[in-house]
Amino acid sequence: MFPHILIAAAVHNELTNLIDLVEKPVSSLIGDRKVISGYISDQPVRIIITGPALFNNVQSLTAAIENSRPSMIIQTGSAGAFKVAGLNIGDIGIATKEIDIHLGIELEPGSSFINELPFSLMIHEGHNIKNRYYLDQDLAKLAYNCLKKFLEDKNIGLKQAPFITVSTITATDRKAEALYREFKPCMENMEGSGTALLAIHYGIPCIEIRAASNFTGKRNIEAWDIPLASARVSLAVCKFIQSIKK
Repeated sequence: MFPHILIAAAVHNELTNLIDLVEKPVSSLIGDRKVISGYISDQPVRIIITGPALFNNVQSLTAAIENSRPSMIIQTGSAGAFKVAGLNIGDIGIATKEIDIHLGIELEPGSSFINELPFSLMIHEGHNIKNRYYLDQDLAKLAYNCLKKFLEDKNIGLKQAPFITVSTITATDRKAEALYREFKPCMENMEGSGTALLAIHYGIPCIEIRAASNFTGKRNIEAWDIPLASARVSLAVCKFIQSIKK
């Protein structure tokens, strides 16, 4: 059995359904962030509400890891789905890697994207890591295999592909189309690359499972469905935890 699984999401609304599944819950503060400890399917878990964006996410997870090292990190919550990737609102994405699209060198005005950094953020297993961070491929494969039939039976879509991390939320269809051409992501979020980089730094297996609450592109708040995303991603994360051998 894992000592504990650290589950992270940006805001409480993304975690409401998952927190309801925690047995013997105990609330505490770690790094001045709310943490709920307990069990899901007999697995010890800690759920942390990190706050949105990279800086909140990295501070929260660093505090949690230094307080008590987990054997696995699950980054979860909602995200903007790229419609061209074949996802609908409420569908589930599993990240193969995270790409920080805003970390690099400025190009000429009018260019959509940036050049990569001339130096590495870290060296890992002989690879220069700049703005692309791979998550645990074995965990991603395990999650995909255990969720595929489960979600199909519930008419919920599933996609395994890169995610992108943004500091500026995409709000035009033109930009969304350009991002997809460049990176072929299925989802956009604001925290994932921070989690992936920390997992590499600490040597902790990490997986990212999110549900689409909206489409990336022109903003239409009336069409967003965060409660649906929260409910479905909670089902997916719980099913994945159940699939882990004790």
